[in-house]
Amino acid sequence: FLAGETTKSISITVKGDNLDEANETYYVDLSAPSNATITDNQGLGTITDNDGTPTLTINDSSVTEDDLGTDITASFTITLSAQSALTITVDYATANSTALQPSDYTTASGTLTFLAGETTKSVSVTVKGDNLDEANETYYVDLSAPSNATITDNQGLGTITDNDGTPTLTINDSAVTEDDLGTDITASFIVALSAPSALTVTVDYATANNTALQPSDYTTASGTLTFLA
Repeated sequence: FLAGETTKSISITVKGDNLDEANETYYVDLSAPSNATITDNQGLGTITDNDGTPTLTINDSSVTEDDLGTDITASFTITLSAQSALTITVDYATANSTALQPSDYTTASGTLTFLAGETTKSVSVTVKGDNLDEANETYYVDLSAPSNATITDNQGLGTITDNDGTPTLTINDSAVTEDDLGTDITASFIVALSAPSALTVTVDYATANNTALQPSDYTTASGTLTFLA
């Protein structure tokens, strides 16, 4: 400071970035004065962050079930829209839709932690196999309670694609010995499904003449059979 001067300025170059982060501070320290004393030796520099909070999304996942006793893994990817300088956490949990736990899949839940710079994490769900013909089934993986981020897609849809063939229907033959005139007897036919199904199966039936004629030889019968799951 020359004689009569009372102010001077110091310029500090502050670097920019695209990372969401807390506001940051640094110091400018004064020392070793000559012909003056110092009453405030430290200036605080604050760098205010201008980067938006990153967002979280989760994808959908589809797997084809295996046979009974064999489990497979469905994988969901949770993605952060941008790197962050902060540690980010988010909770996840599975939820039933048409697929039910524990028969169709194993419940999964927990907390994911994105360290500074990380942008993707995965969640694995165990899908159970079976031998039942059934419709494709679905379940969810839900995100909640984020820290240092927001959620723009909070639900991943898991689809379990059925791999079991449609069961087949057969009907057996039936033989009876007729009784005397005026005495009726019953002939029984068994309709069989080749394998159990998780779906309701229906089939129509109706008698038809061959060498035996209705109504003189037998009584017409018709209807619908329903096999419950």
